[in-house]
Amino acid sequence: MTKPDRTTEANDEQYNLKINTLNGLLKGAGGQLVNPFLGIDAIRLGAPNLFLGVISSIPYMAGGLAALLSPWLVHRKNLHQTTVWLFLVARLSILLFACINWDPHLHHAALWLMLAIVWSNLPGALATLSWQAMTTKLFSANMRSTAVMWRQWGMSGIGVIVVLLAGWAIANNPGTKSYVVLYILGAMLGIAEVAVYRRFRPSPEPLDIPETTWRSALPQLWSGLALRRFIIASVVFYYGWLMLWPAALRYQVSVDHATNGWMAIYTAVNAIFTLMALPLWRRLNRRVPTAHLLPWASFLMSFTPAIYLFHPSLLAIILANVTGGLAGAGFNLLINVRLMEVVPDNLRTMAVGLNTVATGIMGGVGALSAVAFIHWGSLITAFLISTVVRIVGGALFLWATGHLSQPWPLSSSQSAM
Repeated sequence: MTKPDRTTEANDEQYNLKINTLNGLLKGAGGQLVNPFLGIDAIRLGAPNLFLGVISSIPYMAGGLAALLSPWLVHRKNLHQTTVWLFLVARLSILLFACINWDPHLHHAALWLMLAIVWSNLPGALATLSWQAMTTKLFSANMRSTAVMWRQWGMSGIGVIVVLLAGWAIANNPGTKSYVVLYILGAMLGIAEVAVYRRFRPSPEPLDIPETTWRSALPQLWSGLALRRFIIASVVFYYGWLMLWPAALRYQVSVDHATNGWMAIYTAVNAIFTLMALPLWRRLNRRVPTAHLLPWASFLMSFTPAIYLFHPSLLAIILANVTGGLAGAGFNLLINVRLMEVVPDNLRTMAVGLNTVATGIMGGVGALSAVAFIHWGSLITAFLISTVVRIVGGALFLWATGHLSQPWPLSSSQSAM
């Protein structure tokens, strides 16, 4: 068997790094032309709270469904081509949003928009899952974190600029056609994103992922004390995390009468403070173990829903996005690092999938629960419960730090909680 050419591999990896960054720039620009304005567009079309709950929950629900299909997806022979087609379907689906806004007299427009959002998230979640699996064929273990870092910085940086320009444009040209223009531009950038993605040079070696099934993997995964406690803490926190989203959107638009310009400002502020906080959290994580730092990031995220308890004005809501950006940067970084610490090496893909399924479903349930709390109580009820549940989730992450010296016990004597 001929040994692989190391020089060619290194050149391909550097090439993939450039393509990865360009792909991220296009993804960030296209996404920020669409995602920040879908909620206010739905409300403008007459969406009730239930629709807002579905819109907030579907990305996580779809992610959970995709994770259930992971054993089938990641072992496909031509995973690169499969990912291309999934991304293409997801990006072309954005044109459905434009079609719905094209006719101002369309009956049940809010319902159609909600269904279009649901549809677009299904191939998008599958594409994201297969993309994550693809990274092992694009980058070595040493290069992977660098690739992710540059991609995230590019996405966030270009996203801030694009969302502010889009918010200014749509605020100065109100009406249905403004949304149509944004969505068409978003779809065009999405198609360009897919065209760039096709240019990756994946390794010809098959993915080193052992084939298994959920039936055989679940007993082994659940016997791990550290992973089990981590998942319990995660599902509780995600429930409280997503509960805020539809309630905050309804408050911003229906109570404080936020415009598209304000929505763009909120998104940009959150992204800016995320970029500022991320290196600080990384530096802090070098001194403090992830398991001990994650609970404090979770507690800090409780400040965001608590701010809404004081009936903030449009200007004061910026503070909620400041705290969300600062704390969210740490939480999103640490939750993924900690997950990698508690999963078993031989079942890493299945363990990550299990966590994605659990948090996706419970996060989605949290967003839908907010609708019930608003109906039976008020917006303040949803904000209060979200705050309390986030605090409980942080306490559970603290509880989950136990048995750190044995992160993956498998014996029956170690499996009791």
